Amino acid sequence: LGSGVLLLLAAAAPILLPCVCICVSICVCVTLLRCCGPLSVTQVLTGKVLIHSSLTSTSKRDIQSFSCVPLKPMAFALWNVVGGADKGGILVRMGKELNSSAEAERLSTGAVVEQLELIGDRLRFRLVEGTGPKEGWVSTKITGKALLVPKSDSTAPEPTSPGAEDEKKDSAAGADASDSDDSRYHVRWAVSIDDWEPEGGEQGSEFQYLLQLIKEQSDRDQVLKFRQWEDRKRALLSRLLVRSAAARALQMNCFKELHVQRTKGRKPFLAQPLPPEEEAPNFNVNVSHDGSWVVCASDPHAVVGIDVADVRREDRRGKPIDDFHTKFKTQLSNREWALVRAAGDDLDKQYEVFSRFWAAKEAYVKARGDGLGAFETLSSCEFLDWRPLENYPPGTAYEGGVVVEGRVQPGWHFVQHRLPGQKPHWITIARGPPAAIIDAHGVFTKCLRKPKMDVPRAESPHLAPCVVLPVDALVPAEHRDGYLAAAGGKR
Repeated sequence: LGSGVLLLLAAAAPILLPCVCICVSICVCVTLLRCCGPLSVTQVLTGKVLIHSSLTSTSKRDIQSFSCVPLKPMAFALWNVVGGADKGGILVRMGKELNSSAEAERLSTGAVVEQLELIGDRLRFRLVEGTGPKEGWVSTKITGKALLVPKSDSTAPEPTSPGAEDEKKDSAAGADASDSDDSRYHVRWAVSIDDWEPEGGEQGSEFQYLLQLIKEQSDRDQVLKFRQWEDRKRALLSRLLVRSAAARALQMNCFKELHVQRTKGRKPFLAQPLPPEEEAPNFNVNVSHDGSWVVCASDPHAVVGIDVADVRREDRRGKPIDDFHTKFKTQLSNREWALVRAAGDDLDKQYEVFSRFWAAKEAYVKARGDGLGAFETLSSCEFLDWRPLENYPPGTAYEGGVVVEGRVQPGWHFVQHRLPGQKPHWITIARGPPAAIIDAHGVFTKCLRKPKMDVPRAESPHLAPCVVLPVDALVPAEHRDGYLAAAGGKR
Protein backbone atom coordinates (compact mmCIF):
# COMPACT_ATOMS: atom_id res chain seq x y z
CA LEU A 1 0.00 0.00 0.00
CA GLY A 2 2.81 2.39 0.94
CA SER A 3 4.56 1.74 -2.37
CA GLY A 4 1.33 2.47 -4.22
CA VAL A 5 0.89 5.85 -2.49
CA LEU A 6 4.43 6.84 -3.28
CA LEU A 7 3.92 5.91 -6.93
CA LEU A 8 0.73 8.01 -7.05
CA LEU A 9 2.47 11.03 -5.48
CA ALA A 10 5.37 10.73 -7.88
CA ALA A 11 2.96 10.64 -10.81
CA ALA A 12 1.01 13.69 -9.49
CA ALA A 13 4.08 15.77 -8.60
CA PRO A 14 4.14 17.73 -11.90
CA ILE A 15 0.58 18.89 -11.11
CA LEU A 16 0.75 19.33 -7.32
CA LEU A 17 4.01 21.30 -7.12
CA PRO A 18 2.85 24.23 -9.33
CA CYS A 19 -0.40 24.38 -7.34
CA VAL A 20 1.51 24.55 -4.06
CA CYS A 21 3.78 27.31 -5.45
CA ILE A 22 0.78 29.30 -6.64
CA CYS A 23 -0.89 29.03 -3.21
CA VAL A 24 2.27 30.15 -1.45
CA SER A 25 2.66 33.09 -3.85
CA ILE A 26 -0.94 34.16 -3.27
CA CYS A 27 -0.42 34.11 0.50
CA VAL A 28 2.73 36.22 0.18
CA CYS A 29 0.97 38.73 -2.09
CA VAL A 30 -2.00 39.07 0.25
CA THR A 31 0.33 39.66 3.20
CA LEU A 32 2.29 42.31 1.29
CA LEU A 33 -0.87 44.08 0.17
CA ARG A 34 -2.17 44.17 3.72
CA CYS A 35 1.09 45.70 4.96
CA CYS A 36 1.67 48.11 2.08
CA GLY A 37 -1.82 49.27 1.19
CA PRO A 38 -2.16 50.32 -2.46
CA LEU A 39 1.45 49.50 -3.37
CA SER A 40 1.89 46.95 -6.13
CA VAL A 41 3.72 43.75 -5.25
CA THR A 42 6.17 44.33 -8.08
CA GLN A 43 7.12 47.71 -6.64
CA VAL A 44 7.66 46.29 -3.17
CA LEU A 45 9.69 43.35 -4.40
CA THR A 46 11.88 45.52 -6.65
CA GLY A 47 12.77 47.88 -3.78
CA LYS A 48 10.54 50.76 -4.83
CA VAL A 49 8.09 52.86 -2.81
CA LEU A 50 5.25 55.18 -3.67
CA ILE A 51 5.26 58.80 -2.57
CA HIS A 52 1.90 60.54 -2.54
CA SER A 53 1.83 64.08 -3.92
CA SER A 54 -1.26 64.99 -1.89
CA LEU A 55 -2.12 65.01 1.80
CA THR A 56 -5.77 64.11 1.35
CA SER A 57 -7.31 60.69 1.84
CA THR A 58 -6.62 58.02 -0.78
CA SER A 59 -8.92 57.96 -3.80
CA LYS A 60 -8.75 56.75 -7.39
CA ARG A 61 -7.52 60.19 -8.45
CA ASP A 62 -4.96 60.18 -5.63
CA ILE A 63 -3.60 56.79 -6.63
CA GLN A 64 -3.14 58.04 -10.18
CA SER A 65 -1.08 60.95 -8.86
CA PHE A 66 1.43 58.64 -7.15
CA SER A 67 4.95 58.60 -8.52
CA CYS A 68 7.31 55.68 -8.15
CA VAL A 69 10.89 56.26 -6.97
CA PRO A 70 13.55 53.72 -5.98
CA LEU A 71 14.77 53.51 -2.41
CA LYS A 72 18.28 54.91 -2.04
CA PRO A 73 20.78 53.85 0.60
CA MET A 74 21.79 56.47 3.18
CA ALA A 75 24.77 58.34 1.76
CA PHE A 76 26.20 59.54 5.09
CA ALA A 77 25.53 58.46 8.66
CA LEU A 78 27.34 61.35 10.40
CA TRP A 79 27.30 65.11 9.76
CA ASN A 80 29.44 68.01 10.96
CA VAL A 81 27.81 71.32 11.94
CA VAL A 82 29.73 74.12 10.16
CA GLY A 83 27.28 77.02 10.33
CA GLY A 84 26.08 79.42 13.02
CA ALA A 85 29.50 80.26 14.47
CA ASP A 86 28.49 83.80 15.50
CA LYS A 87 25.04 82.76 16.70
CA GLY A 88 25.96 80.09 19.20
CA GLY A 89 25.03 77.35 16.74
CA ILE A 90 22.16 76.63 14.37
CA LEU A 91 18.43 76.64 14.97
CA VAL A 92 16.79 73.29 15.79
CA ARG A 93 13.09 72.63 15.32
CA MET A 94 10.92 69.98 16.93
CA GLY A 95 9.32 68.92 13.64
CA LYS A 96 10.18 68.61 9.97
CA GLU A 97 7.99 71.60 9.05
CA LEU A 98 9.66 75.01 8.92
CA ASN A 99 6.86 76.48 11.02
CA SER A 100 7.21 73.93 13.83
CA SER A 101 8.35 75.12 17.25
CA ALA A 102 12.02 75.91 17.73
CA GLU A 103 14.10 74.38 20.51
CA ALA A 104 15.37 76.83 23.14
CA GLU A 105 18.94 75.52 22.76
CA ARG A 106 20.90 75.68 19.51
CA LEU A 107 23.03 72.93 17.98
CA SER A 108 26.63 74.01 18.53
CA THR A 109 29.01 74.75 15.68
CA GLY A 110 31.46 71.86 15.37
CA ALA A 111 29.01 69.31 16.72
CA VAL A 112 28.72 65.86 15.15
CA VAL A 113 25.26 64.38 14.62
CA GLU A 114 23.92 61.06 13.39
CA GLN A 115 21.45 61.13 10.52
CA LEU A 116 18.12 59.56 11.41
CA GLU A 117 16.16 60.85 8.42
CA LEU A 118 16.85 63.14 5.44
CA ILE A 119 14.01 64.76 3.48
CA GLY A 120 15.27 67.29 0.95
CA ASP A 121 17.40 69.76 2.93
CA ARG A 122 15.75 68.83 6.24
CA LEU A 123 17.71 66.50 8.50
CA ARG A 124 16.46 64.68 11.59
CA PHE A 125 19.45 63.99 13.81
CA ARG A 126 20.70 62.46 17.04
CA LEU A 127 23.53 64.30 18.82
CA VAL A 128 26.83 62.43 18.94
CA GLU A 129 29.38 65.12 19.94
CA GLY A 130 28.98 68.74 21.00
CA THR A 131 26.13 70.56 22.72
CA GLY A 132 22.51 71.13 21.84
CA PRO A 133 19.23 69.19 21.75
CA LYS A 134 19.65 65.43 21.80
CA GLU A 135 17.36 65.06 18.77
CA GLY A 136 15.55 67.38 16.37
CA TRP A 137 15.28 68.75 12.83
CA VAL A 138 17.68 71.17 11.12
CA SER A 139 18.27 72.54 7.63
CA THR A 140 21.49 71.36 6.01
CA LYS A 141 21.80 74.65 4.13
CA ILE A 142 20.24 78.12 3.82
CA THR A 143 20.25 80.08 0.56
CA GLY A 144 22.88 77.73 -0.79
CA LYS A 145 25.21 78.06 2.22
CA ALA A 146 26.01 74.84 4.07
CA LEU A 147 25.04 74.57 7.73
CA LEU A 148 25.93 70.87 8.00
CA VAL A 149 28.15 68.74 5.78
CA PRO A 150 28.71 64.97 5.67
CA LYS A 151 31.51 64.03 8.05
CA SER A 152 33.25 61.99 5.38
CA ASP A 153 33.44 65.03 3.06
CA SER A 154 37.10 66.04 3.23
CA THR A 155 36.36 69.26 1.34
CA ALA A 156 33.90 70.52 3.95
CA PRO A 157 34.54 74.12 5.00
CA GLU A 158 35.84 74.72 8.50
CA PRO A 159 33.49 76.47 10.92
CA THR A 160 33.77 80.18 10.25
CA SER A 161 35.01 82.44 13.01
CA PRO A 162 32.52 84.90 14.44
CA GLY A 163 34.40 87.83 12.96
CA ALA A 164 34.48 86.61 9.36
CA GLU A 165 32.92 89.01 6.86
CA ASP A 166 30.63 86.51 5.18
CA GLU A 167 29.27 85.43 8.56
CA LYS A 168 28.54 89.06 9.41
CA LYS A 169 26.45 89.39 6.29
CA ASP A 170 24.49 86.25 7.01
CA SER A 171 24.06 87.24 10.64
CA ALA A 172 22.00 90.31 9.83
CA ALA A 173 19.23 90.39 12.39
CA GLY A 174 16.95 87.49 11.70
CA ALA A 175 19.24 85.94 9.09
CA ASP A 176 19.14 82.68 11.00
CA ALA A 177 15.57 83.25 12.00
CA SER A 178 14.25 81.42 8.98
CA ASP A 179 15.33 78.00 7.79
CA SER A 180 13.79 78.48 4.38
CA ASP A 181 15.43 79.51 1.12
CA ASP A 182 13.34 82.68 0.83
CA SER A 183 14.88 85.90 -0.36
CA ARG A 184 16.08 88.07 2.49
CA TYR A 185 13.47 90.62 1.41
CA HIS A 186 10.59 88.20 1.74
CA VAL A 187 9.85 87.03 5.30
CA ARG A 188 6.93 85.28 6.97
CA TRP A 189 7.55 85.13 10.74
CA ALA A 190 5.54 84.38 13.87
CA VAL A 191 6.49 84.65 17.57
CA SER A 192 4.40 83.23 20.41
CA ILE A 193 4.00 85.43 23.49
CA ASP A 194 2.90 82.35 25.44
CA ASP A 195 6.42 80.94 25.13
CA TRP A 196 8.10 84.12 26.42
CA GLU A 197 7.95 85.15 30.07
CA PRO A 198 10.91 87.47 30.79
CA GLU A 199 11.89 87.50 34.44
CA GLY A 200 10.82 90.65 36.23
CA GLY A 201 8.18 91.60 33.68
CA GLU A 202 8.48 95.03 32.03
CA GLN A 203 10.88 96.19 34.76
CA GLY A 204 13.16 93.19 34.31
CA SER A 205 16.55 93.42 32.62
CA GLU A 206 15.56 91.25 29.63
CA PHE A 207 12.49 93.29 28.67
CA GLN A 208 14.32 96.59 29.22
CA TYR A 209 17.30 95.46 27.13
CA LEU A 210 15.04 94.58 24.20
CA LEU A 211 13.12 97.84 24.61
CA GLN A 212 16.34 99.86 24.34
CA LEU A 213 17.12 98.23 20.98
CA ILE A 214 14.32 100.42 19.58
CA LYS A 215 15.95 103.82 19.14
CA GLU A 216 12.76 105.77 18.34
CA GLN A 217 11.55 107.19 21.66
CA SER A 218 7.97 107.48 20.42
CA ASP A 219 7.85 103.74 19.69
CA ARG A 220 9.31 102.90 23.11
CA ASP A 221 6.76 105.13 24.80
CA GLN A 222 3.95 103.49 22.85
CA VAL A 223 4.96 100.06 24.15
CA LEU A 224 4.74 101.21 27.75
CA LYS A 225 1.39 102.94 27.27
CA PHE A 226 -0.36 99.59 27.25
CA ARG A 227 -1.72 98.68 30.67
CA GLN A 228 -1.87 94.91 30.30
CA TRP A 229 1.37 92.91 30.44
CA GLU A 230 0.37 90.71 27.50
CA ASP A 231 -0.26 93.82 25.37
CA ARG A 232 3.16 95.20 26.24
CA LYS A 233 4.79 91.97 25.13
CA ARG A 234 2.89 92.06 21.84
CA ALA A 235 3.78 95.71 21.23
CA LEU A 236 7.49 95.19 21.90
CA LEU A 237 7.78 92.05 19.78
CA SER A 238 5.93 93.65 16.86
CA ARG A 239 8.43 96.52 16.80
CA LEU A 240 11.38 94.14 17.03
CA LEU A 241 9.96 92.11 14.12
CA VAL A 242 9.76 95.20 11.88
CA ARG A 243 13.38 96.07 12.60
CA SER A 244 14.58 92.48 12.28
CA ALA A 245 12.98 92.18 8.83
CA ALA A 246 14.54 95.50 7.77
CA ALA A 247 17.99 94.56 9.11
CA ARG A 248 17.79 91.20 7.33
CA ALA A 249 16.95 92.95 4.05
CA LEU A 250 19.91 95.33 4.47
CA GLN A 251 22.27 92.61 5.80
CA MET A 252 22.94 94.63 8.94
CA ASN A 253 23.88 93.08 12.29
CA CYS A 254 22.39 95.89 14.41
CA PHE A 255 19.45 98.31 14.42
CA LYS A 256 21.44 101.53 14.95
CA GLU A 257 21.25 102.81 11.37
CA LEU A 258 17.60 101.92 10.81
CA HIS A 259 15.05 104.74 10.59
CA VAL A 260 11.51 103.38 10.98
CA GLN A 261 8.56 105.73 10.52
CA ARG A 262 4.77 105.43 10.29
CA THR A 263 2.18 106.73 7.88
CA LYS A 264 -0.83 108.71 9.06
CA GLY A 265 -2.68 105.40 9.10
CA ARG A 266 0.04 104.02 11.45
CA LYS A 267 1.54 101.65 8.87
CA PRO A 268 5.24 101.17 9.81
CA PHE A 269 7.84 101.46 7.06
CA LEU A 270 11.60 101.61 6.59
CA ALA A 271 12.49 105.22 5.73
CA GLN A 272 16.30 104.89 5.61
CA PRO A 273 18.47 103.27 4.44
CA LEU A 274 16.73 101.51 1.57
CA PRO A 275 17.71 98.19 -0.06
CA PRO A 276 19.14 98.21 -3.61
CA GLU A 277 16.51 99.39 -6.08
CA GLU A 278 17.28 96.65 -8.59
CA GLU A 279 16.58 93.97 -5.95
CA ALA A 280 13.86 95.45 -3.74
CA PRO A 281 12.49 98.69 -5.22
CA ASN A 282 9.38 98.70 -3.01
CA PHE A 283 10.52 96.95 0.16
CA ASN A 284 7.89 97.19 2.89
CA VAL A 285 6.93 95.32 6.03
CA ASN A 286 3.80 94.82 8.11
CA VAL A 287 3.01 93.31 11.51
CA SER A 288 -0.02 92.15 13.48
CA HIS A 289 -0.76 90.70 16.90
CA ASP A 290 -3.71 89.01 18.54
CA GLY A 291 -4.12 86.32 21.15
CA SER A 292 -0.95 84.23 21.44
CA TRP A 293 0.85 85.41 18.32
CA VAL A 294 2.77 88.34 16.85
CA VAL A 295 3.35 87.97 13.09
CA CYS A 296 5.32 89.76 10.39
CA ALA A 297 5.50 89.81 6.57
CA SER A 298 7.67 91.75 4.12
CA ASP A 299 7.87 92.02 0.34
CA PRO A 300 10.35 93.59 -2.11
CA HIS A 301 7.83 94.53 -4.82
CA ALA A 302 4.19 94.45 -3.72
CA VAL A 303 2.61 96.24 -0.79
CA VAL A 304 2.00 93.69 1.94
CA GLY A 305 -0.42 93.47 4.84
CA ILE A 306 -0.77 90.79 7.49
CA ASP A 307 -3.36 90.08 10.15
CA VAL A 308 -3.63 87.36 12.78
CA ALA A 309 -6.93 86.41 14.38
CA ASP A 310 -7.51 84.48 17.58
CA VAL A 311 -10.64 82.57 16.58
CA ARG A 312 -11.65 81.49 20.07
CA ARG A 313 -15.11 82.94 20.73
CA GLU A 314 -14.32 84.71 23.97
CA ASP A 315 -13.32 88.19 25.09
CA ARG A 316 -10.36 89.21 27.26
CA ARG A 317 -12.26 88.23 30.41
CA GLY A 318 -12.99 84.78 29.03
CA LYS A 319 -16.69 85.47 28.46
CA PRO A 320 -18.30 84.11 25.24
CA ILE A 321 -18.86 86.55 22.37
CA ASP A 322 -22.46 86.02 21.33
CA ASP A 323 -23.27 89.31 19.59
CA PHE A 324 -20.80 89.26 16.70
CA HIS A 325 -23.63 88.88 14.16
CA THR A 326 -25.16 92.21 15.18
CA LYS A 327 -22.02 94.07 16.27
CA PHE A 328 -20.28 93.57 12.93
CA LYS A 329 -23.37 93.29 10.76
CA THR A 330 -22.31 95.98 8.27
CA GLN A 331 -18.68 94.89 8.03
CA LEU A 332 -19.44 91.65 6.16
CA SER A 333 -21.55 91.46 3.03
CA ASN A 334 -24.77 89.47 2.90
CA ARG A 335 -23.01 86.76 0.90
CA GLU A 336 -20.19 86.58 3.45
CA TRP A 337 -22.67 86.30 6.31
CA ALA A 338 -24.41 83.51 4.40
CA LEU A 339 -21.10 81.61 4.34
CA VAL A 340 -20.67 82.23 8.07
CA ARG A 341 -24.08 80.72 8.81
CA ALA A 342 -23.35 77.83 6.43
CA ALA A 343 -20.83 76.62 9.02
CA GLY A 344 -23.79 75.19 10.97
CA ASP A 345 -25.56 75.94 14.21
CA ASP A 346 -22.39 75.80 16.30
CA LEU A 347 -21.51 79.45 17.14
CA ASP A 348 -17.84 78.54 17.65
CA LYS A 349 -17.57 77.30 14.07
CA GLN A 350 -19.45 80.34 12.79
CA TYR A 351 -17.11 82.63 14.71
CA GLU A 352 -14.04 80.95 13.18
CA VAL A 353 -15.38 81.58 9.65
CA PHE A 354 -16.28 85.15 10.62
CA SER A 355 -12.76 85.69 12.04
CA ARG A 356 -11.15 84.50 8.82
CA PHE A 357 -13.22 87.00 6.83
CA TRP A 358 -12.34 89.74 9.30
CA ALA A 359 -8.61 88.92 9.14
CA ALA A 360 -8.70 89.07 5.32
CA LYS A 361 -10.33 92.50 5.42
CA GLU A 362 -7.84 93.75 8.00
CA ALA A 363 -4.89 92.48 5.94
CA TYR A 364 -6.30 94.32 2.91
CA VAL A 365 -6.63 97.70 4.65
CA LYS A 366 -3.26 97.25 6.39
CA ALA A 367 -1.54 96.61 3.07
CA ARG A 368 -3.14 99.78 1.67
CA GLY A 369 -2.48 101.77 4.83
CA ASP A 370 -6.06 102.96 5.39
CA GLY A 371 -5.55 103.04 9.15
CA LEU A 372 -7.96 102.62 12.04
CA GLY A 373 -11.62 103.25 11.42
CA ALA A 374 -11.53 102.21 7.76
CA PHE A 375 -15.04 100.78 8.08
CA GLU A 376 -16.15 101.85 4.60
CA THR A 377 -13.24 99.96 3.07
CA LEU A 378 -13.96 96.90 5.22
CA SER A 379 -17.60 96.90 4.12
CA SER A 380 -16.85 97.41 0.43
CA CYS A 381 -14.51 94.42 0.01
CA GLU A 382 -15.69 90.82 -0.29
CA PHE A 383 -13.80 87.53 -0.06
CA LEU A 384 -15.88 84.79 -1.64
CA ASP A 385 -13.44 82.60 -3.58
CA TRP A 386 -11.14 80.72 -1.21
CA ARG A 387 -9.29 77.76 -2.74
CA PRO A 388 -7.31 75.15 -0.77
CA LEU A 389 -3.54 75.39 -1.21
CA GLU A 390 -1.94 72.21 -2.49
CA ASN A 391 0.32 70.08 -0.30
CA TYR A 392 -1.14 71.27 3.00
CA PRO A 393 -3.40 69.30 5.37
CA PRO A 394 -7.09 69.82 4.52
CA GLY A 395 -8.65 72.86 6.14
CA THR A 396 -5.36 74.57 7.07
CA ALA A 397 -4.31 76.70 4.06
CA TYR A 398 -6.16 78.71 1.41
CA GLU A 399 -5.60 81.35 -1.26
CA GLY A 400 -8.04 83.79 -2.81
CA GLY A 401 -8.78 87.20 -4.22
CA VAL A 402 -10.89 90.21 -3.36
CA VAL A 403 -13.93 91.91 -4.89
CA VAL A 404 -14.33 95.63 -4.18
CA GLU A 405 -17.71 97.25 -4.84
CA GLY A 406 -18.58 94.38 -7.15
CA ARG A 407 -15.33 94.49 -9.15
CA VAL A 408 -12.66 91.82 -9.05
CA GLN A 409 -9.25 93.28 -8.15
CA PRO A 410 -6.79 91.31 -10.32
CA GLY A 411 -3.65 92.77 -8.75
CA TRP A 412 -4.43 91.41 -5.29
CA HIS A 413 -3.66 87.99 -3.85
CA PHE A 414 -4.42 86.60 -0.38
CA VAL A 415 -3.14 83.59 1.56
CA GLN A 416 -4.54 82.17 4.79
CA HIS A 417 -2.82 79.68 7.08
CA ARG A 418 -3.81 78.18 10.40
CA LEU A 419 -1.01 78.65 12.93
CA PRO A 420 0.28 75.64 14.91
CA GLY A 421 -0.70 74.99 18.51
CA GLN A 422 -3.72 74.07 20.60
CA LYS A 423 -5.15 77.61 20.54
CA PRO A 424 -6.67 78.19 17.08
CA HIS A 425 -5.33 81.24 15.22
CA TRP A 426 -5.45 82.15 11.52
CA ILE A 427 -3.18 84.53 9.63
CA THR A 428 -4.01 86.30 6.38
CA ILE A 429 -1.35 87.86 4.17
CA ALA A 430 -2.41 90.36 1.50
CA ARG A 431 -0.23 91.30 -1.43
CA GLY A 432 -1.20 94.05 -3.88
CA PRO A 433 -0.05 96.77 -6.31
CA PRO A 434 2.00 99.66 -4.85
CA ALA A 435 -0.31 102.13 -6.61
CA ALA A 436 -3.06 101.15 -4.15
CA ILE A 437 -1.24 102.61 -1.14
CA ILE A 438 -3.03 105.21 1.02
CA ASP A 439 -0.46 107.72 2.30
CA ALA A 440 -1.87 111.10 3.34
CA HIS A 441 1.53 112.63 4.12
CA GLY A 442 3.33 111.07 1.16
CA VAL A 443 6.30 109.94 3.26
CA PHE A 444 5.90 106.24 2.57
CA THR A 445 5.30 106.57 -1.16
CA LYS A 446 8.63 108.41 -1.48
CA CYS A 447 10.33 105.20 -0.36
CA LEU A 448 8.72 103.21 -3.20
CA ARG A 449 11.13 103.56 -6.13
CA LYS A 450 8.77 101.81 -8.57
CA PRO A 451 5.25 102.65 -7.37
CA LYS A 452 3.61 101.83 -10.71
CA MET A 453 5.27 98.49 -11.35
CA ASP A 454 3.20 95.40 -12.06
CA VAL A 455 3.28 93.08 -9.10
CA PRO A 456 5.08 89.81 -9.88
CA ARG A 457 2.94 86.70 -9.73
CA ALA A 458 2.61 85.11 -6.29
CA GLU A 459 5.27 82.43 -5.97
CA SER A 460 6.11 79.94 -3.25
CA PRO A 461 7.58 82.45 -0.74
CA HIS A 462 4.24 84.28 -0.62
CA LEU A 463 2.27 81.05 -0.31
CA ALA A 464 4.39 79.64 2.51
CA PRO A 465 3.23 79.67 6.15
CA CYS A 466 4.94 81.72 8.83
CA VAL A 467 8.16 80.38 10.32
CA VAL A 468 7.86 80.22 14.12
CA LEU A 469 10.75 82.03 15.84
CA PRO A 470 12.00 82.24 19.42
CA VAL A 471 12.41 85.76 20.80
CA ASP A 472 16.22 85.58 20.78
CA ALA A 473 16.15 85.18 16.98
CA LEU A 474 14.97 88.82 16.78
CA VAL A 475 18.09 90.12 18.53
CA PRO A 476 20.74 91.40 16.08
CA ALA A 477 24.13 89.69 16.19
CA GLU A 478 25.90 92.72 17.65
CA HIS A 479 23.67 92.64 20.73
CA ARG A 480 23.29 88.91 21.39
CA ASP A 481 25.93 88.70 24.11
CA GLY A 482 24.34 91.65 25.88
CA TYR A 483 20.90 90.10 25.53
CA LEU A 484 22.08 86.75 26.94
CA ALA A 485 23.55 88.56 29.93
CA ALA A 486 20.32 90.50 30.45
CA ALA A 487 18.27 87.33 30.12
CA GLY A 488 20.40 85.51 32.67
CA GLY A 489 21.98 83.24 30.07
CA LYS A 490 18.64 81.86 28.88
CA ARG A 491 17.92 81.55 25.15
